[in-house]
Amino acid sequence: MAKIVGKPSGYDGPIPEFTPNKGSAGRKKIVFVGASYLFVHRVVRDLILVGGFNECLIVIHDIDEIPLKLVGDLVERMARQAETKIEVSRTLDRAEALRNADAVLLSITIGGLESDCRSFEVCAKYGIRQGIGDTLGPPALARNLRTVPFVVQLVREMERLCPKAVLLNFTNPMSVVTCAAARFSSIPTFGLCHSADALFEYFASVFGCKKAEVELDLGGVNHQAFVTRLTVTGTERTAEILKRTSESDAELEDKLLGHKEDVKLQQDVFKILGVWPSCGEDHLAEFYPFFFTERRREQLKMHSRFEVVPGRQPLGRKEPNPLLRDWAYGPEGVGDMHLLTNEHAHELMWAVFTGEPFTRVLNVLNKGGLIECLPDDACVEALVTVKGTLIQGEPMRLPPAAHSLVQRWTTIHDLSIKAATECDRQAALQALFLDPHLRDLYDIEPMLEDFLTALKPWMPGGWYK
Repeated sequence: MAKIVGKPSGYDGPIPEFTPNKGSAGRKKIVFVGASYLFVHRVVRDLILVGGFNECLIVIHDIDEIPLKLVGDLVERMARQAETKIEVSRTLDRAEALRNADAVLLSITIGGLESDCRSFEVCAKYGIRQGIGDTLGPPALARNLRTVPFVVQLVREMERLCPKAVLLNFTNPMSVVTCAAARFSSIPTFGLCHSADALFEYFASVFGCKKAEVELDLGGVNHQAFVTRLTVTGTERTAEILKRTSESDAELEDKLLGHKEDVKLQQDVFKILGVWPSCGEDHLAEFYPFFFTERRREQLKMHSRFEVVPGRQPLGRKEPNPLLRDWAYGPEGVGDMHLLTNEHAHELMWAVFTGEPFTRVLNVLNKGGLIECLPDDACVEALVTVKGTLIQGEPMRLPPAAHSLVQRWTTIHDLSIKAATECDRQAALQALFLDPHLRDLYDIEPMLEDFLTALKPWMPGGWYK
């Protein structure tokens, strides 16, 4: 039977090298909670490419029939086009999806685009601009308040319905969601993000070597982990970072979203802190009080994800890239089946299912002091090795200034979890108090009340008693 090769996405960059898996993971049930247009088909494509998952059952769960059908049909076509034995199931029933699962992959947005837009509108009322709002800042707190209660409910359902499963989280705010899931259950939990891992490819481009020849000492929180030591082909090059990145035209590539990032803000932070941040542009800017100011945001091209439109209509569901419909239903079939993503969910699941060790940057609890002088129950981003559900990593010490920043950010995470799980106004106010975007003490209480009013359809009822 001839395999159909569909329309390509237009990506013409290098294809990552990989070693095919030997053997089989066996009959495993892999569940996607959230029919994400970005993640689900990419993860399944990776499973098909690397091999070893041919006997798996893929279950996709969502509360919305529209993305559930499209993503389910796309994944089904991929499995048949590649002539695999992978089975695909779709369900609106979460309990049915979770029952006897071996791995659960989480990618959700509680309230969708409308809830995020309302958060940005509240911020605009107080003169606060943000770029993305899914990691740090008042919109991220608002996301946490409506997302964390669901995540805690999910992992407790997993303890009952699939107690031997692992949770792979793709949902932002990554640090808080992963931390809450790990703290409130016995389910082994990993947060996956491509941002820090992309640094290996970036420095390989800067120094003209292979990715495997780059070694990094790296630690922090999601979207702002710091490289404290860079080694290339066995030689330390940390002192050369600023010079070599300034001379290079290499850019930090976000393959998931399909764009490249300028590294100027990373260079500017490195000049002062002496450590290299994992993200640039808007993601970096949201961790600091320096960039979304009246003086700098236009100069630095800091753009807001949502613009305030008076009298706007409510936002509907997010529309998929038209290419996904072409792949799912068009005559040409699914394209890009030869490409491998840099999310690495397939490698993590292989390590869990088979016990074969896998090393990469992950978001996990700081057990064993992965980053020294931080609490064990803080969620950190660090280079670790996973074997089964065992996590091992070399403890690292951040320089004082960088450590102080990470400590502040993990404190915001901790307060956000307390606020979200206990409907605790005081904890929410303190999280905003520490937030780098707040400039006026007397805006904090009314901003929280405005969040609670604007986001009431998606918030736990305990806030309104």
